[in-house]
Amino acid sequence: MLRLPLSPVAALSLALACGDPGAATGFSSAPTTTVAGSETGEASAGTASTGSTSTSSTSTSTGTDSGGGPGGSGSSSAGVFDMGTPPDFAGNPAGCQGKVDFLFVISSSESEGFQQVQLKAAFPEFIKIIESDFNDFDYHIMVVDATGTTGRLPGCDSCYMCINCGEGCESFGGPKDYPCDLEATFCDWSPGAGVTMPRNFGASNKRCNLFGDHRYIIKGEPNLTEAFTCIATLGAGPKTSSAMGVLDKYALEPDILSEDGCNAGFLRDEALLVVVVVQRTNELWAQGPPVWWASLLEKKNGNADAIVVMVISYDNDVPGHLCPGDMEPSNLLREFTTLANGRYLSSCAPSYVPFLKEGADLILDRCALLVPQ
Repeated sequence: MLRLPLSPVAALSLALACGDPGAATGFSSAPTTTVAGSETGEASAGTASTGSTSTSSTSTSTGTDSGGGPGGSGSSSAGVFDMGTPPDFAGNPAGCQGKVDFLFVISSSESEGFQQVQLKAAFPEFIKIIESDFNDFDYHIMVVDATGTTGRLPGCDSCYMCINCGEGCESFGGPKDYPCDLEATFCDWSPGAGVTMPRNFGASNKRCNLFGDHRYIIKGEPNLTEAFTCIATLGAGPKTSSAMGVLDKYALEPDILSEDGCNAGFLRDEALLVVVVVQRTNELWAQGPPVWWASLLEKKNGNADAIVVMVISYDNDVPGHLCPGDMEPSNLLREFTTLANGRYLSSCAPSYVPFLKEGADLILDRCALLVPQ
């Protein structure tokens, strides 16, 4: 992984700003990947083995979650980050200049039913994290649909404003509450655009009105819980997902980020970029982890310390997996986190909350040491 060293002067400045001379030297180890239920051993039916693996020999695991994913019960260890105690920003965040861009790339395919339930259950805790740990930050929070069509369902394309709809979208095999009475905009159909009108089985199926007139949440949103729940409830329907295809080809490309683009103003050079991928299935985008990481690095001027990647996906490719079923091919999304400043969680973990909390600690530490390029 590319790591740009700090000059002695920059390191000393950061150390003094954070009140910890030792903190300016960098990180204690290479990025760690947390894998729920990945110790060697056989998982019996109805029971999931526990454990975690890491790309760093200095990282440890602790804590136990009771319960299990679908088809079984068990416990999974949550990785403990080796980044130290998060610094106290006290109204004057250092490093990233108090700016964090959160990008959620969430699959809304029909295989994501359990993950959608788990993710939605974690929303309140995520909002608490934002309101407490990141209260002094200028944050952006955007959700894009990993299907690449921002929620389009087969057969429902002509259903807006109920033109030739008959009985509504339901007559096309869509959900009863599909927003046929809302006119879709260009950005509602644009792959990689921030979602403001989720449309799917189990989705919000309404226009999400966001403060600031962007396709993402900004600091000052008066109804943060309601706003995030609305844009992130993408549901699960008959669609095919490619989170990395959407991330690599659309969501952060110059045209869509331009002044007239759908995601205008989202990505800021001086901000820490936090990418959270939620996709149960393996990645279909052919380029592969090294190319994905190189592409993401390019978006942040080659600065690896300006990026944090968190992935929630299947763990059937490791022994003792939490997800039910037979062993599957190696998960490319997990391989991606080993190249990035990444963390990984089994999508079948009983709760996503500890993962998000640990991720917040990592983000705070990265932000404290980030020197924008």
